[in-house]
Amino acid sequence: MNIYDDHNHFCIYCGAKLEPNQKFCTQCGKQVFRVQKIKKVVPSKYDEIINDIEKDYNFKQKRAKELVEKLFDPNHMAYNKFSSSINKSNQLFSNQLEVTRKMVELDTDNNELVEKEIDSKIKTLETFVDKMEDLINELVIHLSSNEKDNDDINNLFNDMDDLIHSVKDY
Repeated sequence: MNIYDDHNHFCIYCGAKLEPNQKFCTQCGKQVFRVQKIKKVVPSKYDEIINDIEKDYNFKQKRAKELVEKLFDPNHMAYNKFSSSINKSNQLFSNQLEVTRKMVELDTDNNELVEKEIDSKIKTLETFVDKMEDLINELVIHLSSNEKDNDDINNLFNDMDDLIHSVKDY
C-alpha cells in the first residue's frame, strides 16, 4: 500500500489559501490539516506471468553459462562467443523486463492499447527464454562435435543476434 499526501488547498479553520508543504496557516497560525489517503495497489494480471518468465529465463541462462564453462576452455574462441551472446541476451532481457514491469505498473486503467503492447513485450520476453533453451540444447548436442553441429550452433548464434538486433531496433 502506498500512502500519499492529498494537499488541502485551503485552511480548514479560516479558509486562507495554503501553499504546498506549508505546515502552519499564515493567516490564523493553526497547524495545517492533511488528509492521508491510502492507495491500494492491486496486483496486475501480468505480475505472475512476468515473474514466471523471469525465473525461467534466469534458470536457463545460468544453465547455459554452466554448460559453456564445462565445454570450453576460457581461452577458446567459442567460449568467448557463447559468453558474449549470453551476456548481450541478459542485458536486453533485463531491459525489456524492466520496461514491461513499468508499463504494467503505470497501466492502472487497463487501457486496451497499453495491454496490447504489454502482451507484445511478454512475447518478446518469452522469445528470449526460448532462444536460451535452444542454446542449452545446442550446447548439450555439441558434446559430440561435428560439422553439422557447428552449422546448427552458427544458426543459433544468428537467430540470437537477430533477436538482439530486433529488440534494440524496437
